[in-house]
Amino acid sequence: MEKGLYAILLGGKLTNNQLMEDHQLVFVVAEDEEVARKLAKEKWKAESIHVDGTQLINTVDGYQIHLEKKNELKDSFKINPDYSK
Repeated sequence: MEKGLYAILLGGKLTNNQLMEDHQLVFVVAEDEEVARKLAKEKWKAESIHVDGTQLINTVDGYQIHLEKKNELKDSFKINPDYSK
């Protein structure tokens, strides 16, 4: 089965005593939506994690998404610390 790129929006509390929940957008590669949801939850360290939304991403701005397996085990994803400035 061919794998796809999924964007999964997660909700949950960063600590049990936190009043409000936080959210995290997680990207995973999976065979289907059920597997994608499970993998996304494993990537975020929070309490009472639930899925608020999922999206299989096939195209962006008219560009087709093509997945190619690499030998590297670690993601090269980095958070931009200047984003909210």
